[in-house]
This record gives sequence, C-alpha cells and structure tokens, in this order.
Amino acid sequence: MRTHLLPSLLVFAVAVMLAPTSAAGAAKATSRGCGKAATAGVTTQHVTVGGVDRQYLLSIPPGYDPAKPAPLVFDFHGLGSNMEEQSLYTRLDERGGARGYVVVTPDGQGDRLRHWSLLSSAASNPDVAFVQAMLRATTGSLCIAPTRVFATGISNGAMLSTVLACALPGRFAAIAPVSGVNATNACSTGTPRVSVLAFHGTADPIVPYQGGDFFSGAAAARTPGRAQAKPVDRAIAAWAAFDGCGTPPSTAFVADDVQHVVWPRCPRNGAVALYRVIAGGHTWPGAVAVRADRLGATTTSIDATTLILDFFDAHPRRP
Repeated sequence: MRTHLLPSLLVFAVAVMLAPTSAAGAAKATSRGCGKAATAGVTTQHVTVGGVDRQYLLSIPPGYDPAKPAPLVFDFHGLGSNMEEQSLYTRLDERGGARGYVVVTPDGQGDRLRHWSLLSSAASNPDVAFVQAMLRATTGSLCIAPTRVFATGISNGAMLSTVLACALPGRFAAIAPVSGVNATNACSTGTPRVSVLAFHGTADPIVPYQGGDFFSGAAAARTPGRAQAKPVDRAIAAWAAFDGCGTPPSTAFVADDVQHVVWPRCPRNGAVALYRVIAGGHTWPGAVAVRADRLGATTTSIDATTLILDFFDAHPRRP
C-alpha cells in the first residue's frame, strides 16, 4: 500500500463564495437502477461532461442487493492528488462497502495538477456538472437510496463538498469536509438544510485553522488581495446558524488531542459538529501519515473514516 501522496492534499486557490441555485437538483423519489443486476467490486467508469472525458472509481459493495436501496457517498481528493490515492488514503470504498455503501471516488480536472472548481453556480461549474453526471449514471444503473446521498473529501475536495450542498440543493443529506470547511460560505437562507461534520487541525499549515492566507503555515498570515481561509470556528458556526441549530455548542475532549464540538437543538436534517484536532495538520485523522514535513501531524486518536460513516448512518435526509 502506498504511504506517500503527492503534496497532493493541498488546496486549490479559492476566492469564490457560495450561492445556492434552485431546487432542481433535489433528490428524486426513486432510483431507476433498482432491479438491475450489478457485480460487486471496484471499476473505473467514464462520463463525458462538456465534451471532456471524466473518470471515477465506482465501488459496489459485497452483498449488494438490487432490490434494496443502498447509500451512496462521494469521496473527493485534494489538490494534485487523484482518485487512486484518495481511495488508498481514506479506505472509504473498503470500509464503507462493509456497511453497504456504494462509493464514488472521482478524478478532478487537469492532468498534472488535478483540482476541483469552487464556482458556486451549478450552471458554470464543470465539477458540479460532473457530479450531476455521476449521479445520473449511478442511480440509473444501481439501486440508490435518494435520502442517503453524501459527500466528503479532504482540502480542495472538502471544499467541493460544501459547494455541492448549496449548488445541488436538497440532493445531499450530509457532508463531511476534512481540512476545508472554511473556504466557502454556508448556503443562503431558503436552501434545504444539510447535516455537516467537519474535521480540522489547529496547526494546519495549508488551510489555517485561525483563518488567513492559504499555504501560510501556522502563522496564518494575511496578505491583502490573496484568497483567504475563514477561521474554522466562525465557518462551522455559520453552518450551524444556517441549519437553525441552537447555541452555545458543547465542547468535550474525546482524546487528549481531540475536542468534539456539537451544536444543540438542531432541526431535522441539520446536525452540525466539529472534531478539532489539537496540533493536527492538513491530514485525514486515523489515516497513514503522509508528508509530515509539509502537511503536519496526523492524529491516531480518532478515525475520520469511521466517524464519517457513523455520522452518515445517523443522518439520512428525512421528510
């Protein structure tokens, strides 16, 4: 198993704020793929979007039953990485598959520096169109539960998950951004709620916890005119406000280096929580440590993949 990722998990420059579109992307009542036979395993799939061939890994879990709607999760890599590295890093296809999840792990745009667009408009963002195409292909061939569609990712991929929550309103039941909840805005009032579980290290040198210039290190410098991260605490509180949660949040140590922050009294479809990793870097908690010299420390006190799947299990979209 590869234990190195390209500086891969770095962020793509962002300056674009979020704005929702219409409810046209809301989940349909049924999946057209129900009743169609499918073989378990991981395959590389292709779709054409805007005249461009795009590819993704499709993982169908063992014991898949075409008569029983399965949950679906998208797993987005960071800047400069790719679908194979992300699959190895998070192990969502393997561990999600053990819980019955269909897992889609796509490749971003570009050849040498794969990335995700953060344009807020579904009409102008080619990656939103790519996700829509993957959704059509997956729900057309597999039996997918429309109330159990989720998105996660790290860094630039985490940021894309926040974009999707607003650009495809009502389509995703929950998102779980790792090291990237603080690059974009929460959705505007009136957009369907989405549950949010975030992870972020307080010593992240790429997307600084306290806000400031991307790639600025722990100092979180602020340079006029440069794209900047928001403070994580402010960003996640904005999602809690959007979802209609109460205040103040409760904070408890779940390990010596990890705090669990939970907002109270959230309405249906609006749970919000943060795992704050003390001295943690730009990494996926519980994963193999990569490029500690550039990305910082990886905690093993919690396992993000397990916690994300637990959160998704507990938070389908409810009518």
